[in-house]
Amino acid sequence: MITLYINEKTPDYIFKLCMLGDGGVGKTCIAQRLCYNTFSLNTQLTVGIDFYTYEFSVTIKKDKKLVRLSIWDFGGQEQFKALFRYYINGVNGLFLVFDLLRMESLMKLEWWVKKLEEFEYHTIPKILIGTKLDLARLEDSQLKVDKLVIEQFLQRYNEKDYIPTSSKEDTNITLIFKALVKKIFDFNNFEYDKIL
Repeated sequence: MITLYINEKTPDYIFKLCMLGDGGVGKTCIAQRLCYNTFSLNTQLTVGIDFYTYEFSVTIKKDKKLVRLSIWDFGGQEQFKALFRYYINGVNGLFLVFDLLRMESLMKLEWWVKKLEEFEYHTIPKILIGTKLDLARLEDSQLKVDKLVIEQFLQRYNEKDYIPTSSKEDTNITLIFKALVKKIFDFNNFEYDKIL
């Protein structure tokens, strides 16, 4: 699926964002909630890569500027991992995505993090994202990812930012994209007043 929305105004900034994580963790649901404000319980696993586009404004010295996000939703299944080197090229920001009900999905992020180091993309701004917060609140399961395990993951890879989300309830979806854009602006020493 290729989703493209072009504003008549040429964007002042275009950022490539990639969502990394195991198949079925909810990456596509995040992108569809942001871009279409929709949620489906029957979302199909991404085959290869899906692309989404989203735009919003930022003020710089009281002047409104347009930011366009090119969101790359990469299938997390094993057969697509061989494409990772090409997929990651030119990325500006990353989401490391795991399912709050599946400990294994957090552990599998280690593969992606090691590949980022191998291809020298480990310094790119990134945020750890936990999905399905609505279910995690209800679920009393041994498989649920404990906060301590999340903190240990962040420490192991020298990361600071973690945000839990729910695509179903639209919890923190817009927030994670704006937070990552702020990190990209800061990383590149771009001036800005406010992300709208």
